[in-house]
Amino acid sequence: MSPEEAVRRAERLGLEAISVTDHNTFLGSYIALRRRGRVVVVPGAEFGTELGDVLVLCERVPADAAGLLKRRSGNPERVRFSSVVELATGENCVTIAAHPFAAFRAGSGGAFELRYFDCVEAYNSSSDILTNVYTAYVTRGKRCRTAGSDAHVPEVIGSAYTLIEVDSLSAEGVLEGLRRARTRPYYSATAWLLATLASARSRLLHFFRLRLGHYGNPWERVSLYPI
Repeated sequence: MSPEEAVRRAERLGLEAISVTDHNTFLGSYIALRRRGRVVVVPGAEFGTELGDVLVLCERVPADAAGLLKRRSGNPERVRFSSVVELATGENCVTIAAHPFAAFRAGSGGAFELRYFDCVEAYNSSSDILTNVYTAYVTRGKRCRTAGSDAHVPEVIGSAYTLIEVDSLSAEGVLEGLRRARTRPYYSATAWLLATLASARSRLLHFFRLRLGHYGNPWERVSLYPI
């Protein structure tokens, strides 16, 4: 699924804002921002760190993104958590602990309570129903909670979403709503099941393409957009 496809799908569903969060790069957001449309695109990326996956949402594509990647850890799929915090602080971004208790995925576990996380993802459409129920219960005391479709294929977009109270419908307004914890995460087991069935073929193709390296190396792709 291309960033343009994601934005078009969001428009058809009536969503007002979307963030394209590629793994370890802002490239997807950069491409989505070039498609001017009704949907607000919030620049973002999902970084793999030693504490688990971290979603970083910003007002603009960070100027130091390439520098962050150069400071990654010895693991080619991870960035040091301290570097992510440094980037988020310097660029006034919001950090979200992604799918903290998802099995077989890089969740933060109880580390989501660290002060470095602005929010925690209570619901994730790529997680199973029981994991979402458990995560929602464990994170119930967190001030800011979100829900995300984590959509690798178009059919899953919008199957989980966050209602955010904003003063202005813009990237800045969305981030301010997150900082003030004006959020309500929405997730439907029925919607999850229907999206899973509808996207079964697309998910299977995506799985094999990912394992075969069809998408290339994201660490190299980051150089495709200007800093």
